[in-house]
Amino acid sequence: MNAFLKVLTVGVGALVLAAVGAYVYLMHAPAPAAPDLKGALRRDSLQVGALTRSYLAYVPDRLAEHPALVLAFHGSNGNGQTMRVFTGFGFERLAEKYGFVVVYPDGFEGHWNDCRASGPYTANTLDVDDLGFVRALVRRFQDTHGVDPARVFATGFSNGGHMAYRLALEMPEAIRAVAAVGANLPTPDNLDCTPAGRPVAVMILNGDADPINPFEGGTVTIYGFGNRGRVHSAAATARYFGRLAGHDVDRAAPAAHGAPGVARTRWAAPARPEVSLYAVRGGGHTIPQPYFRFPRLLGRTSTALDGPEEIWAFFARQLPAEGALRTTDAHPTLTN
Repeated sequence: MNAFLKVLTVGVGALVLAAVGAYVYLMHAPAPAAPDLKGALRRDSLQVGALTRSYLAYVPDRLAEHPALVLAFHGSNGNGQTMRVFTGFGFERLAEKYGFVVVYPDGFEGHWNDCRASGPYTANTLDVDDLGFVRALVRRFQDTHGVDPARVFATGFSNGGHMAYRLALEMPEAIRAVAAVGANLPTPDNLDCTPAGRPVAVMILNGDADPINPFEGGTVTIYGFGNRGRVHSAAATARYFGRLAGHDVDRAAPAAHGAPGVARTRWAAPARPEVSLYAVRGGGHTIPQPYFRFPRLLGRTSTALDGPEEIWAFFARQLPAEGALRTTDAHPTLTN
């Protein structure tokens, strides 16, 4: 009996060690040290209806005249601080260099009320006014830091990428451009937003081996849990925004990007918003950049492309044109 208990104890111990080892291997993702920058990081809040909404804001040491505002939306179960880490503090480095303000809003109970009808989180089920939150943030930073309302940009990862899509669909008049990472537009059966039908510049940055957001379209789950409903493919998402902007979406084909293992499909024309799809070969549910490696459970983090830098370069190209942006009579649907 004692021998049996001894063998059992050793066996259980080995299983526990193996489980701990697997967890550490798959989930360990040490946060990088925050860069030593001269600007100021501040936590603040504002009232939106009955809710007090919070955010982090980084204001560089030297602001540009009429600076841009970059809103960076975190993923599920996150907050503004996790978005800082997941981007490797890249937007703060860029803000210090180019003089824009970066704001990391906090979602309601860790989530955003995006356009996916199947989202089980309370931000969605309670229909939290995240559009009102964004409008309030823009007004605040116009008043306090003189941000240019024509240079308001939004980027987001995963659930935050879907929030960026919601702004592109429902608030295009207030957002110059959006960049979504690890997210595709929901299919019609999973869509509970009402598209305004106005063009906006959109950048999509997705890994083609993403285990959460299927690059070729399908159902979004977290390894079989937390069903978020179906989404289009990354290519169909890009084509929708390309058609909306009046581009001939059949004319562009993926081309090699300067970064190894990255292909870009780009539609651009004078007075029309740019639409670009970046496909990271073998990339997971991650934000490509050299500073932070995501948990291995989410797939490979590419270091060949600096995601925040590429996103800012995309935003910076979307300068206000002389006069209004050209629009199109075509109103594509999300069935494309």
